[in-house]
Formats: sequence, structure tokens, C-alpha cells
Amino acid sequence: MGPLKRFRTKFRASRVTLPAAATATAISALCLLAIWFERPDGQDEMDRYGQALATTLADTTAPQLLNKQRITLTVIANRLTTLEEIAGIAFYDADNELMALSGVQRSDADYRAQATIDDTPSGAVTVSLARDIFAPAIPWSLLFLSALALLMTPPITVMAIQFSTRGNRSLPIVSVPNEPAQEQPAYLLTVKLHNQRSLNQQEQRQAIEDALTMGREVCALYPGLALTLQERGLALLISKAEASSQKALYASFLFQRLLTEYETQGEFRCLLSAAISPKDPAETTSINASTLEAITNVEQNLTLASLAKADTALMTEEVFDELSEDERHWATAFAHPILEDLAPEAAFYTVTSLPQEQQTLITEQAQVVLGFNLGG
Repeated sequence: MGPLKRFRTKFRASRVTLPAAATATAISALCLLAIWFERPDGQDEMDRYGQALATTLADTTAPQLLNKQRITLTVIANRLTTLEEIAGIAFYDADNELMALSGVQRSDADYRAQATIDDTPSGAVTVSLARDIFAPAIPWSLLFLSALALLMTPPITVMAIQFSTRGNRSLPIVSVPNEPAQEQPAYLLTVKLHNQRSLNQQEQRQAIEDALTMGREVCALYPGLALTLQERGLALLISKAEASSQKALYASFLFQRLLTEYETQGEFRCLLSAAISPKDPAETTSINASTLEAITNVEQNLTLASLAKADTALMTEEVFDELSEDERHWATAFAHPILEDLAPEAAFYTVTSLPQEQQTLITEQAQVVLGFNLGG
């Protein structure tokens, strides 16, 4: 299976994905706003410096402006522009004609002052400052806090959502006497690793692991339990109390559809039968293989499952009889020479494909499980 599909399978979307993403985004935005809000940009300091410098120059160079001493004014301007804070100096006479200029003039950072002698205007001075020199350095602490906010917001959001969800699901604690587990009728989907001999040991284990992953997803939709049968295959016990024979049939098709889309190296065949589970599969967390062998002939079921074709549902007569009359028309009698020796008195039926409406349902369920669009 490709790495992209494995990633999508492990991290698939759910109904809480959008609220969680929106909440995390909002929290991140608020944290960053609080960290960077009203951070000084150096404008006030630059304004004070520029205006003070322009006023001082106007006062000290008023005689030179009045006498139009261009050389002196040029020398003063050249010396001042060697400072990194000053981008340019310009001197003007009383008629606003340019007397001396050094550096560059920046309209967004210009400061002008009038030069006077005994209340008589003698000229003007314009000072242009280098804005980037006055911009304050970004403290490393702000960068650290920003990175911390971005890293911590997602896990905190997830924990908050999980906590709130858990709270909504809380039930009152009621003391009840312990009762022994009771046997429950169930549907048994026996899954055979059909190409076991063509795979090495590592590939067999990986194929069974892939099938078990998909089996657990099916049991989440159709309440039940999935367990492995060593390297031979696996079994899905589906609770009859939670699922009808029709839903058990859907589970068989969904399971095979998921394995096809999952692109596992294993090829699997399925047999759907009925069994009596020692515990309710929807309420128990584990049943070992030896317990399963006590309630059914696992070896025979695996052999029967191997007779089925890919992407079809092979079922026993008991499951077939529980279907409605309309649903029985989906199936045809199944025949194979080996059945005369393996199960001479049993009857089997196979469903090669579901009607369009039911097939659409299976596709939609597979989309929910895998978290991305599948081909029709």
C-alpha cells in the first residue's frame, strides 16, 4: 500500500475535525495577537530624534542660511549624513531655494524646521532619517512564545474536545451484581488468506495485520469483534443483537471493499455463517482462537471460504434463510465438487454483487472509514 493512502487511513477526518481545526486556529490567532499586540515600532523615537535634530540644525545654521554660505552648509550636510541614522540633509534659503544637499530625501521620514534670526526667517532645514535603524529588534522571547503557542495549541485543543465529549457521555454509576457472561448468537465472517503460499512470512504477517485493521473498522460500524487465526486468516464475530443478516452481508462486502482500497498484498476470501458466541461480540474486547474453535469448525470454515470468489459473499443456508424475500433474490445457489465431501448435507449461497442502492451505501461507508473519495 502506498504511503499516502496509509497516512490517510491512519489520520482520517471525522465530525470533530472541522470544529477542532477552527478552535485551534482561533486560539492560535488570539495567542499571537496577545504576544505581538501594540509592540513598539520605533516611530515615536524616530520622530523625537528627527524633529530635535532638524530644530538644532536650523538654530545653529541660521547665519549661514541668511548669508547663503553654500560651501559651509554642504560640509555640514556631508558630515551629518555619515551617521547611520541620517539618510539625508537639505538646506533651503528664505525663498525656499535649495542651498545644499547631501544623501537622499525620504518623504516618509522627513523632518523640517525653520531657521530664524531675531524672528526673521533665514531659511529652513530638512532632515531625512533611515527608518530601518530605528526599528526595534525582535526579542527572542517573542519568537519563542509564538512558536510555543503554535506547538501547544493543537494538543490542548484536542484534549479539551476529548474531555468535553467524555463528559457528555458520562453515565451514572450504578452498582449491579456480577453476572456470568451468557452465550449470544452471532454472525461469523471467516476470512481466508487466499494467497498465503505465495507470500513470505513477513508478508503474511503484514497482510493479516492489514486485514485486522480493516476488520476492526468494520466491527466499529457493525458491532462485533475481530481476531486473527495465526497466518491463515482472521474471523469477525458480529453481534446478532446489533446487526441483522442483511447488515452482516453488508459487512462482508464492506470488508472486502476496504481491503481492495487498502492495497494490501494479501488476497482474501470470505464465508458468512452463524455461530453461538460465548460472549456478546459487541461488548467484549477479546476472544482467543481456541475459544472460537470450540464453537465452530475453524478449519472447515477456512476451507469453505477459500472456495469463494473475490469480492463476493459466500453464505451458509442459515444466514440465507434469515434474509428477507427480496434480499434472497440477490443470491444464487453455490455449487462446488469439494462440497460433496466437505459438507454433503449443507447448502450454500453466493451474492456476486449488490443492487445499486446497497452498493452506494457500501461505497459511502468505505469513504467514511478510509477518509477519502473512492472510485464508484
